[in-house]
Amino acid sequence: MTGHGQAGIRHGDFAIDVEIRTVNNRYLKVVSKISELASALEPQLESIVRDFLKRGSVTVSVRVSQAGRSNATSINQKTLEDYLTQSKSIAATLGIEFQYSLGQLLLLPGVLESTRQQDDDQLLEVVRKAVQSALVDLQSMRSKEGEAMRTQFTEILSQIASNKLSIELRAPEVVAEYRTKLDQRIRNGLANLGHDATEMDLLREVLIYADRCDISEEITRLASHLSQFHAALSNPESQGRRLDFLIQELFRETNTIGSKANDSQVSQLVVSIKTAIEQMRELVQNVE
Repeated sequence: MTGHGQAGIRHGDFAIDVEIRTVNNRYLKVVSKISELASALEPQLESIVRDFLKRGSVTVSVRVSQAGRSNATSINQKTLEDYLTQSKSIAATLGIEFQYSLGQLLLLPGVLESTRQQDDDQLLEVVRKAVQSALVDLQSMRSKEGEAMRTQFTEILSQIASNKLSIELRAPEVVAEYRTKLDQRIRNGLANLGHDATEMDLLREVLIYADRCDISEEITRLASHLSQFHAALSNPESQGRRLDFLIQELFRETNTIGSKANDSQVSQLVVSIKTAIEQMRELVQNVE
């Protein structure tokens, strides 16, 4: 489901801004863009997102900035003196003149120290809270969109149920019409040959046809799938995968009905149901 959520928190001289965007995807895929100041949080980010979301391509942007001296440092005098002492000793041993510049010495490891730990636990906890707040904001937007989709699903399901009922009422008429046409066709054919058709012969052919085009089981299963779809829409838990499966089953039963019924009116109703199912298939891609 597409969505957007954001949150901003101030922590001392730090500013944390989080933005989360989601687009449709059958599975959960998380892409993170995190400022260096909060980079230690990256391994935990997907776990935080998975607590809220089950499907979708998720892009999480976390920006952490620090006002004033963002890189305040101090010189470790002991380390600097050790570098000087050892360098002079090596120069004397090699018999070369010892030359140095303070700027070069300051670049040596451990000489400059940060006056503030950039990845301190308190800052990371604030960042986590900001990410969770943005996810709550995202879910709020997605919930509103979900309610709108629930309404659409309900309307489409009503259309399918109406067409199913029409098929159910039409099914007995298909057999009756076949009996009439078969009776006329057989009698005309045998009359040309000088024979009469018995009622038993006609009944046997009609029963064979009725068995071949019987769609009662498919109609029953179709009704069951519609009922399960309604139940899934009312379930507060993530139902995207279940709805995917039910749509496949609805299409399978509808397709079988169209193949077995062998009737133009039923075929038209089947086309209407398939059109509605395709609308549902597009909608369900937005359901988590």
